[in-house]
Amino acid sequence: DDSGDTAGRALMTIVSAQHEELVILTVQGSIDVLTAPQLSEAVTNALTGQPRGLIIDLTTTDFLASAGMGVLVAAHADLAPAVRLVIVADSPTTSRPLKLVGIADLIELFATRDEALAAVTA
Repeated sequence: DDSGDTAGRALMTIVSAQHEELVILTVQGSIDVLTAPQLSEAVTNALTGQPRGLIIDLTTTDFLASAGMGVLVAAHADLAPAVRLVIVADSPTTSRPLKLVGIADLIELFATRDEALAAVTA
């Protein structure tokens, strides 16, 4: 059935984890116009405990649309400088668009979660 009905299929899942004074959001699947509000809500929820930093891990994200990038830019605008926001992205699907549109110049980009953790906890 190719009618475009995606009900019942998870397009994106977000797993939130606490690490010391940080929150790590691991985003799996596609971040597009349909799922971007879910990411925005996850960011808002992650901040309820007033963490020192927020790591958004896109290593298992297979699609990043402009709507998703908009959420990242808005989150950075809302959080900086009180909360340090960094992104983990290493695939052409995620890191390349972030670099092309200049988001990587605005928000720190790391290739691995370990590198991001080391930088934010340093």
